[in-house]
Amino acid sequence: MGPEDSPAAAESYSKVLQGRYELGRVLGRGGSSKVYRARDIRIGVSVAVKAVRKPHHPCSPEKAAAARRSVERELAALRRVQGHPHVMRLLDVLASRSTVYLVLELARGGTLLSAMDERGRFDEPTARRLFVQLVSALAHVHSRGVFHRDVKPENLLLDEHGDLKLTDFGLCVLADRHLGADGLAATRCGSPAYVAPEILYKKRYDAGGVDVWSSGVALFSLTAGYLPFNDGNLMGMYRKIFSGRFRCPRWFSPELRSLIGRMLDPDADTRIKIGEIMEHPWVQQDGTSSFDIIRAPSSDPSPEVMKWEAEMEQVRELNAFDIIALASGCDLSGLFGPLPDRVRFAVEGVDIGLVLDKAEEIGREEGFAMRRKEEVGCGGIMFEAIQREIIALVRVSRLLEEMVMVEVERASSCEAPELWERLQLGLKFSNN
Repeated sequence: MGPEDSPAAAESYSKVLQGRYELGRVLGRGGSSKVYRARDIRIGVSVAVKAVRKPHHPCSPEKAAAARRSVERELAALRRVQGHPHVMRLLDVLASRSTVYLVLELARGGTLLSAMDERGRFDEPTARRLFVQLVSALAHVHSRGVFHRDVKPENLLLDEHGDLKLTDFGLCVLADRHLGADGLAATRCGSPAYVAPEILYKKRYDAGGVDVWSSGVALFSLTAGYLPFNDGNLMGMYRKIFSGRFRCPRWFSPELRSLIGRMLDPDADTRIKIGEIMEHPWVQQDGTSSFDIIRAPSSDPSPEVMKWEAEMEQVRELNAFDIIALASGCDLSGLFGPLPDRVRFAVEGVDIGLVLDKAEEIGREEGFAMRRKEEVGCGGIMFEAIQREIIALVRVSRLLEEMVMVEVERASSCEAPELWERLQLGLKFSNN
Protein backbone atom coordinates (compact mmCIF):
# COMPACT_ATOMS: atom_id res chain seq x y z
CA MET A 1 0.00 0.00 0.00
CA GLY A 2 1.23 3.51 -0.68
CA PRO A 3 0.46 6.89 -2.13
CA GLU A 4 -0.02 7.14 -5.87
CA ASP A 5 -0.09 10.62 -7.21
CA SER A 6 -0.84 12.01 -10.66
CA PRO A 7 0.31 15.57 -11.25
CA ALA A 8 -2.49 16.09 -13.73
CA ALA A 9 -5.20 15.01 -11.36
CA ALA A 10 -7.58 17.78 -10.35
CA GLU A 11 -7.49 17.82 -6.58
CA SER A 12 -10.36 18.80 -4.31
CA TYR A 13 -10.21 18.86 -0.51
CA SER A 14 -13.35 18.01 1.41
CA LYS A 15 -12.17 17.77 5.02
CA VAL A 16 -9.78 19.74 7.22
CA LEU A 17 -7.89 17.71 9.80
CA GLN A 18 -7.49 19.56 13.08
CA GLY A 19 -7.30 22.88 11.26
CA ARG A 20 -3.95 22.03 9.67
CA TYR A 21 -4.28 19.51 6.83
CA GLU A 22 -6.85 19.47 4.06
CA LEU A 23 -7.64 15.88 3.09
CA GLY A 24 -8.16 15.03 -0.56
CA ARG A 25 -8.61 11.79 -2.47
CA VAL A 26 -7.68 8.34 -1.20
CA LEU A 27 -4.33 7.18 -2.59
CA GLY A 28 -4.21 3.70 -1.07
CA ARG A 29 -5.91 1.36 1.36
CA GLY A 30 -4.75 -1.22 3.88
CA GLY A 31 -6.51 -3.54 6.29
CA SER A 32 -7.23 -0.85 8.88
CA SER A 33 -5.89 2.29 7.23
CA LYS A 34 -6.23 4.66 4.33
CA VAL A 35 -3.67 6.98 2.77
CA TYR A 36 -4.92 10.37 1.59
CA ARG A 37 -3.39 13.06 -0.49
CA ALA A 38 -3.46 16.17 1.67
CA ARG A 39 -2.24 19.75 1.83
CA ASP A 40 -0.55 21.50 4.71
CA ILE A 41 -2.64 24.66 5.06
CA ARG A 42 0.15 26.55 6.81
CA ILE A 43 2.70 26.33 4.00
CA GLY A 44 0.66 25.03 1.04
CA VAL A 45 2.76 21.88 0.59
CA SER A 46 1.25 18.57 -0.53
CA VAL A 47 1.70 15.66 1.89
CA ALA A 48 0.33 12.16 2.44
CA VAL A 49 -1.77 11.36 5.50
CA LYS A 50 -2.07 7.76 6.66
CA ALA A 51 -5.20 7.38 8.79
CA VAL A 52 -5.11 4.33 11.08
CA ARG A 53 -8.45 3.71 12.77
CA LYS A 54 -8.90 2.21 16.18
CA PRO A 55 -10.64 -1.17 15.76
CA HIS A 56 -14.44 -0.97 15.98
CA HIS A 57 -16.45 -2.97 18.47
CA PRO A 58 -17.32 -5.78 18.34
CA CYS A 59 -13.78 -6.78 17.49
CA SER A 60 -11.79 -9.88 18.43
CA PRO A 61 -9.01 -9.28 20.95
CA GLU A 62 -6.53 -10.72 18.45
CA LYS A 63 -7.53 -8.24 15.73
CA ALA A 64 -7.45 -5.29 18.13
CA ALA A 65 -4.03 -6.30 19.44
CA ALA A 66 -2.65 -6.73 15.93
CA ALA A 67 -3.88 -3.30 14.86
CA ARG A 68 -2.40 -1.72 17.95
CA ARG A 69 0.97 -3.42 17.50
CA SER A 70 1.14 -2.32 13.88
CA VAL A 71 0.71 1.39 14.52
CA GLU A 72 2.93 1.30 17.61
CA ARG A 73 5.75 -0.33 15.70
CA GLU A 74 5.38 1.95 12.71
CA LEU A 75 5.57 5.07 14.89
CA ALA A 76 8.54 3.73 16.82
CA ALA A 77 10.38 2.72 13.66
CA LEU A 78 9.74 5.94 11.76
CA ARG A 79 11.05 7.99 14.67
CA ARG A 80 14.25 5.95 14.77
CA VAL A 81 15.09 5.84 11.07
CA GLN A 82 14.54 9.46 10.05
CA GLY A 83 17.31 11.20 8.15
CA HIS A 84 17.92 8.88 5.19
CA PRO A 85 16.95 10.06 1.68
CA HIS A 86 15.44 6.70 0.75
CA VAL A 87 13.33 6.19 3.87
CA MET A 88 9.89 7.82 3.97
CA ARG A 89 9.91 10.92 6.20
CA LEU A 90 7.45 11.25 9.06
CA LEU A 91 6.40 14.90 9.23
CA ASP A 92 3.77 14.95 11.96
CA VAL A 93 1.55 12.76 14.12
CA LEU A 94 -2.01 13.73 15.04
CA ALA A 95 -4.81 11.85 16.74
CA SER A 96 -8.54 11.97 17.32
CA ARG A 97 -10.58 9.71 19.58
CA SER A 98 -10.87 7.09 16.85
CA THR A 99 -7.87 7.55 14.56
CA VAL A 100 -4.11 8.08 14.51
CA TYR A 101 -2.91 10.21 11.59
CA LEU A 102 0.65 9.85 10.30
CA VAL A 103 1.62 12.81 8.13
CA LEU A 104 4.25 11.67 5.62
CA GLU A 105 6.05 13.17 2.68
CA LEU A 106 4.14 12.69 -0.58
CA ALA A 107 5.65 10.21 -3.03
CA ARG A 108 4.35 11.57 -6.33
CA GLY A 109 5.55 8.62 -8.39
CA GLY A 110 3.34 6.08 -6.62
CA THR A 111 4.38 2.55 -5.76
CA LEU A 112 7.11 0.59 -7.50
CA LEU A 113 4.48 -2.08 -8.14
CA SER A 114 2.39 0.40 -10.15
CA ALA A 115 5.46 1.40 -12.14
CA MET A 116 6.17 -2.26 -12.87
CA ASP A 117 2.57 -2.82 -13.97
CA GLU A 118 2.80 0.11 -16.38
CA ARG A 119 6.31 -0.44 -17.65
CA GLY A 120 6.90 -4.17 -17.36
CA ARG A 121 10.41 -5.28 -16.48
CA PHE A 122 13.19 -2.76 -15.89
CA ASP A 123 16.55 -2.86 -17.63
CA GLU A 124 19.52 -3.69 -15.42
CA PRO A 125 21.02 -0.16 -15.11
CA THR A 126 17.66 1.29 -13.99
CA ALA A 127 17.01 -1.62 -11.68
CA ARG A 128 20.52 -1.31 -10.25
CA ARG A 129 19.97 2.37 -9.35
CA LEU A 130 16.75 1.57 -7.48
CA PHE A 131 18.20 -1.53 -5.86
CA VAL A 132 21.22 0.37 -4.52
CA GLN A 133 18.81 2.89 -2.98
CA LEU A 134 16.84 0.08 -1.36
CA VAL A 135 19.93 -1.62 0.08
CA SER A 136 21.22 1.72 1.36
CA ALA A 137 17.87 2.33 3.10
CA LEU A 138 17.85 -1.15 4.63
CA ALA A 139 21.44 -0.84 5.84
CA HIS A 140 20.45 2.42 7.51
CA VAL A 141 17.34 1.10 9.25
CA HIS A 142 19.20 -2.04 10.35
CA SER A 143 21.88 0.17 11.90
CA ARG A 144 19.11 1.79 13.94
CA GLY A 145 17.89 -1.57 15.21
CA VAL A 146 14.86 -1.74 12.89
CA PHE A 147 14.12 -4.67 10.58
CA HIS A 148 11.35 -4.16 8.02
CA ARG A 149 10.16 -7.75 7.37
CA ASP A 150 7.76 -6.74 4.57
CA VAL A 151 9.95 -5.51 1.72
CA LYS A 152 7.98 -5.72 -1.54
CA PRO A 153 7.19 -3.38 -4.45
CA GLU A 154 3.94 -2.25 -2.81
CA ASN A 155 5.99 -0.83 0.07
CA LEU A 156 8.55 0.90 -2.14
CA LEU A 157 7.46 4.33 -3.35
CA LEU A 158 8.90 6.62 -6.00
CA ASP A 159 9.24 10.37 -5.72
CA GLU A 160 8.93 12.88 -8.55
CA HIS A 161 12.56 12.21 -9.54
CA GLY A 162 12.06 8.46 -9.71
CA ASP A 163 14.03 7.83 -6.53
CA LEU A 164 12.96 5.12 -4.13
CA LYS A 165 11.44 5.52 -0.65
CA LEU A 166 11.07 2.62 1.80
CA THR A 167 7.75 2.84 3.65
CA ASP A 168 5.16 0.91 5.72
CA PHE A 169 6.92 -0.32 8.86
CA GLY A 170 3.81 -1.92 10.35
CA LEU A 171 5.37 -5.41 10.43
CA CYS A 172 8.84 -4.32 11.48
CA VAL A 173 10.69 -5.60 14.53
CA LEU A 174 12.79 -3.46 16.89
CA ALA A 175 15.96 -5.13 18.06
CA ASP A 176 15.82 -3.86 21.64
CA ARG A 177 12.13 -4.66 22.17
CA HIS A 178 11.03 -7.60 20.09
CA LEU A 179 14.04 -9.87 19.58
CA GLY A 180 14.97 -12.63 21.98
CA ALA A 181 18.18 -12.86 23.97
CA ASP A 182 19.65 -14.72 21.01
CA GLY A 183 18.96 -11.73 18.74
CA LEU A 184 16.44 -13.69 16.70
CA ALA A 185 12.78 -13.12 15.86
CA ALA A 186 9.98 -15.67 15.99
CA THR A 187 6.81 -14.09 14.57
CA ARG A 188 5.51 -15.42 11.25
CA CYS A 189 4.85 -12.45 9.03
CA GLY A 190 5.38 -11.06 5.55
CA SER A 191 3.68 -11.45 2.17
CA PRO A 192 3.48 -15.02 0.80
CA ALA A 193 5.42 -14.46 -2.42
CA TYR A 194 8.22 -12.58 -0.60
CA VAL A 195 8.47 -14.59 2.64
CA ALA A 196 11.79 -16.22 3.52
CA PRO A 197 11.93 -20.01 3.98
CA GLU A 198 13.08 -19.79 7.60
CA ILE A 199 9.81 -18.03 8.49
CA LEU A 200 7.80 -20.80 6.85
CA TYR A 201 9.76 -23.37 8.88
CA LYS A 202 8.38 -21.71 12.03
CA LYS A 203 11.88 -21.39 13.42
CA ARG A 204 13.54 -18.46 15.11
CA TYR A 205 15.24 -16.39 12.44
CA ASP A 206 17.58 -13.49 11.75
CA ALA A 207 15.35 -10.55 10.79
CA GLY A 208 18.10 -8.94 8.72
CA GLY A 209 18.39 -12.06 6.59
CA VAL A 210 14.64 -11.98 5.98
CA ASP A 211 14.99 -8.46 4.53
CA VAL A 212 17.78 -9.70 2.24
CA TRP A 213 15.57 -12.53 0.93
CA SER A 214 12.54 -10.33 0.23
CA SER A 215 14.79 -7.72 -1.42
CA GLY A 216 16.11 -10.49 -3.66
CA VAL A 217 12.57 -11.42 -4.66
CA ALA A 218 11.88 -7.74 -5.39
CA LEU A 219 15.06 -7.44 -7.51
CA PHE A 220 14.15 -10.57 -9.49
CA SER A 221 10.62 -9.25 -10.12
CA LEU A 222 11.94 -5.84 -11.13
CA THR A 223 14.28 -7.24 -13.76
CA ALA A 224 12.28 -10.29 -14.88
CA GLY A 225 8.75 -8.87 -14.83
CA TYR A 226 7.42 -11.80 -12.80
CA LEU A 227 7.95 -13.51 -9.45
CA PRO A 228 10.71 -16.10 -8.97
CA PHE A 229 8.54 -18.53 -6.99
CA ASN A 230 5.27 -18.09 -8.81
CA ASP A 231 2.73 -20.90 -8.55
CA GLY A 232 -1.05 -21.10 -8.82
CA ASN A 233 -1.13 -23.14 -5.63
CA LEU A 234 0.06 -21.56 -2.39
CA MET A 235 1.59 -24.76 -1.03
CA GLY A 236 3.28 -25.32 -4.37
CA MET A 237 4.82 -21.85 -4.11
CA TYR A 238 5.98 -22.56 -0.57
CA ARG A 239 7.65 -25.81 -1.71
CA LYS A 240 9.59 -23.80 -4.29
CA ILE A 241 10.59 -21.28 -1.63
CA PHE A 242 11.74 -24.05 0.73
CA SER A 243 13.97 -25.52 -1.95
CA GLY A 244 15.11 -22.21 -3.43
CA ARG A 245 14.11 -23.44 -6.89
CA PHE A 246 13.75 -20.68 -9.48
CA ARG A 247 14.87 -20.09 -13.04
CA CYS A 248 16.40 -16.83 -14.24
CA PRO A 249 15.27 -15.52 -17.65
CA ARG A 250 17.77 -15.63 -20.48
CA TRP A 251 18.32 -11.85 -20.49
CA PHE A 252 19.81 -11.81 -16.98
CA SER A 253 23.51 -11.03 -16.99
CA PRO A 254 25.81 -13.55 -15.25
CA GLU A 255 26.52 -11.02 -12.50
CA LEU A 256 22.81 -10.48 -11.82
CA ARG A 257 22.22 -14.26 -11.72
CA SER A 258 25.03 -14.53 -9.18
CA LEU A 259 23.67 -11.81 -6.89
CA ILE A 260 20.08 -13.07 -6.94
CA GLY A 261 21.33 -16.61 -6.31
CA ARG A 262 23.15 -15.44 -3.19
CA MET A 263 20.17 -13.39 -1.96
CA LEU A 264 17.70 -16.23 -2.57
CA ASP A 265 19.85 -18.81 -0.82
CA PRO A 266 17.38 -20.90 1.25
CA ASP A 267 20.11 -21.45 3.86
CA ALA A 268 19.97 -18.29 5.98
CA ASP A 269 23.46 -18.93 7.36
CA THR A 270 25.14 -18.77 3.93
CA ARG A 271 22.89 -16.10 2.40
CA ILE A 272 24.66 -12.86 1.49
CA LYS A 273 24.47 -10.11 4.13
CA ILE A 274 23.25 -6.55 3.62
CA GLY A 275 26.74 -5.22 4.23
CA GLU A 276 28.19 -7.46 1.52
CA ILE A 277 25.72 -6.67 -1.24
CA MET A 278 27.28 -3.35 -2.22
CA GLU A 279 30.58 -5.12 -2.93
CA HIS A 280 29.01 -7.55 -5.38
CA PRO A 281 30.20 -7.24 -9.02
CA TRP A 282 26.69 -6.59 -10.35
CA VAL A 283 26.31 -3.57 -8.09
CA GLN A 284 29.81 -2.37 -8.99
CA GLN A 285 29.19 -2.35 -12.75
CA ASP A 286 28.19 1.32 -12.94
CA GLY A 287 31.11 2.41 -10.81
CA THR A 288 29.19 2.19 -7.55
CA SER A 289 31.57 1.98 -4.62
CA SER A 290 31.06 0.99 -1.04
CA PHE A 291 28.39 3.27 0.30
CA ASP A 292 28.36 5.34 3.43
CA ILE A 293 25.19 4.87 5.41
CA ILE A 294 23.52 8.26 5.72
CA ARG A 295 22.74 8.83 9.35
CA ALA A 296 20.45 11.36 10.94
CA PRO A 297 22.35 14.08 12.80
CA SER A 298 22.56 13.49 16.51
CA SER A 299 23.78 15.33 19.54
CA ASP A 300 25.26 13.93 22.74
CA PRO A 301 22.58 14.49 25.39
CA SER A 302 23.33 14.11 29.07
CA PRO A 303 22.50 10.79 30.78
CA GLU A 304 19.56 12.48 32.53
CA VAL A 305 18.09 13.67 29.25
CA MET A 306 18.70 10.27 27.64
CA LYS A 307 16.83 8.55 30.47
CA TRP A 308 14.04 11.10 30.20
CA GLU A 309 13.75 10.66 26.43
CA ALA A 310 13.75 6.87 26.75
CA GLU A 311 10.91 6.96 29.25
CA MET A 312 8.86 9.39 27.22
CA GLU A 313 9.47 7.54 23.95
CA GLN A 314 8.08 4.41 25.58
CA VAL A 315 5.01 6.26 26.82
CA ARG A 316 4.34 7.81 23.41
CA GLU A 317 4.84 4.64 21.43
CA LEU A 318 3.31 1.97 23.62
CA ASN A 319 0.04 3.78 24.28
CA ALA A 320 -0.92 5.22 20.92
CA PHE A 321 -4.43 3.80 20.94
CA ASP A 322 -4.95 4.54 24.63
CA ILE A 323 -4.00 8.18 24.16
CA ILE A 324 -6.50 8.81 21.38
CA ALA A 325 -9.29 7.55 23.63
CA LEU A 326 -8.62 10.22 26.24
CA ALA A 327 -10.34 13.48 26.97
CA SER A 328 -8.46 16.47 28.39
CA GLY A 329 -7.16 15.66 31.85
CA CYS A 330 -8.09 11.97 31.69
CA ASP A 331 -5.99 9.78 33.99
CA LEU A 332 -3.43 7.52 32.30
CA SER A 333 -2.13 5.85 35.43
CA GLY A 334 -4.01 2.61 34.88
CA LEU A 335 -2.09 2.00 31.68
CA PHE A 336 1.18 1.66 33.60
CA GLY A 337 0.13 -0.66 36.42
CA PRO A 338 -0.43 0.22 40.06
CA LEU A 339 1.46 3.38 40.96
CA PRO A 340 -0.02 4.71 44.23
CA ASP A 341 2.40 7.65 44.40
CA ARG A 342 2.47 8.51 40.71
CA VAL A 343 -0.27 9.65 38.36
CA ARG A 344 -0.15 10.37 34.65
CA PHE A 345 -2.72 12.20 32.59
CA ALA A 346 -3.01 13.83 29.19
CA VAL A 347 -3.93 17.50 28.77
CA GLU A 348 -5.05 19.08 25.52
CA GLY A 349 -4.72 22.69 24.42
CA VAL A 350 -1.73 23.65 26.61
CA ASP A 351 2.02 23.67 26.09
CA ILE A 352 4.80 22.40 28.32
CA GLY A 353 5.75 25.84 29.59
CA LEU A 354 2.20 26.63 30.73
CA VAL A 355 1.99 23.40 32.72
CA LEU A 356 5.35 24.09 34.39
CA ASP A 357 4.31 27.67 35.18
CA LYS A 358 1.17 26.37 36.87
CA ALA A 359 3.14 23.81 38.87
CA GLU A 360 5.53 26.54 40.04
CA GLU A 361 2.62 28.72 41.09
CA ILE A 362 1.18 25.88 43.20
CA GLY A 363 4.58 25.14 44.72
CA ARG A 364 5.14 28.76 45.73
CA GLU A 365 1.72 28.95 47.35
CA GLU A 366 2.49 25.78 49.33
CA GLY A 367 5.87 27.16 50.44
CA PHE A 368 8.26 24.77 48.67
CA ALA A 369 11.58 25.49 47.02
CA MET A 370 11.71 24.35 43.40
CA ARG A 371 14.15 23.52 40.65
CA ARG A 372 12.94 23.73 37.05
CA LYS A 373 14.48 22.13 33.99
CA GLU A 374 13.16 22.47 30.47
CA GLU A 375 14.39 20.73 27.32
CA VAL A 376 13.02 20.61 23.80
CA GLY A 377 9.83 18.55 24.01
CA CYS A 378 9.95 17.91 27.77
CA GLY A 379 10.48 19.55 31.11
CA GLY A 380 10.14 19.07 34.84
CA ILE A 381 10.07 20.59 38.31
CA MET A 382 11.41 19.18 41.59
CA PHE A 383 9.76 20.32 44.83
CA GLU A 384 12.17 20.44 47.78
CA ALA A 385 11.64 20.69 51.51
CA ILE A 386 14.19 21.38 54.25
CA GLN A 387 17.75 20.20 53.56
CA ARG A 388 16.93 19.95 49.84
CA GLU A 389 14.92 16.76 50.35
CA ILE A 390 12.87 16.04 47.22
CA ILE A 391 9.20 15.84 48.11
CA ALA A 392 7.56 15.64 44.67
CA LEU A 393 8.27 15.76 40.95
CA VAL A 394 6.33 17.01 37.95
CA ARG A 395 7.36 15.87 34.47
CA VAL A 396 5.77 17.11 31.26
CA SER A 397 6.31 15.81 27.72
CA ARG A 398 4.66 16.54 24.40
CA LEU A 399 2.74 13.48 23.23
CA LEU A 400 1.06 14.80 20.10
CA GLU A 401 0.46 18.20 18.57
CA GLU A 402 -1.46 20.25 21.15
CA MET A 403 -1.40 17.41 23.71
CA VAL A 404 1.05 16.91 26.59
CA MET A 405 1.46 14.18 29.16
CA VAL A 406 1.82 15.24 32.79
CA GLU A 407 3.34 12.94 35.40
CA VAL A 408 3.10 13.84 39.10
CA GLU A 409 5.08 11.78 41.60
CA ARG A 410 5.84 12.08 45.29
CA ALA A 411 8.40 10.46 47.56
CA SER A 412 5.84 8.61 49.69
CA SER A 413 2.10 8.50 50.25
CA CYS A 414 2.36 10.52 53.46
CA GLU A 415 4.35 13.41 51.96
CA ALA A 416 2.78 16.83 51.33
CA PRO A 417 -0.86 15.76 50.94
CA GLU A 418 -2.11 19.27 50.08
CA LEU A 419 0.57 19.80 47.40
CA TRP A 420 -0.20 16.34 46.02
CA GLU A 421 -3.91 17.05 45.68
CA ARG A 422 -3.42 20.53 44.24
CA LEU A 423 -0.95 19.36 41.61
CA GLN A 424 -3.27 16.58 40.46
CA LEU A 425 -6.27 18.89 40.17
CA GLY A 426 -4.59 22.09 39.04
CA LEU A 427 -2.45 20.62 36.26
CA LYS A 428 -5.46 19.06 34.52
CA PHE A 429 -6.62 22.60 33.62
CA SER A 430 -10.19 21.36 33.87
CA ASN A 431 -11.52 24.89 34.25
CA ASN A 432 -9.69 26.31 31.21
